[in-house]
Amino acid sequence: LLLSVRSGAAISMPGMMDTVLNLGMNDQVVEGLAKKTGNPRFAWDSYRRFLEMFGNVVLEIPRHLFEDELDDIKYEKGVNEDSDLTADDLRELV
Repeated sequence: LLLSVRSGAAISMPGMMDTVLNLGMNDQVVEGLAKKTGNPRFAWDSYRRFLEMFGNVVLEIPRHLFEDELDDIKYEKGVNEDSDLTADDLRELV
């Protein structure tokens, strides 16, 4: 079970609410998601996104630190786009 969690307010404040996607993702869930969907790249990218959002929103880790790590692995693998990274690349990043 994966959840998306959004902070709430009594009055709607567009653009002011933080969201954490894929709450519940962990090392076991990512493997099950990869097997169930037949798409390990999707599973590992979902895990990466969860770690980034949770780290930033909940733990207040600056987002640029996650982006820097992503940029480093893209440089190392010789690719320009996130979508060019393989499942194994994303697993290494996670």
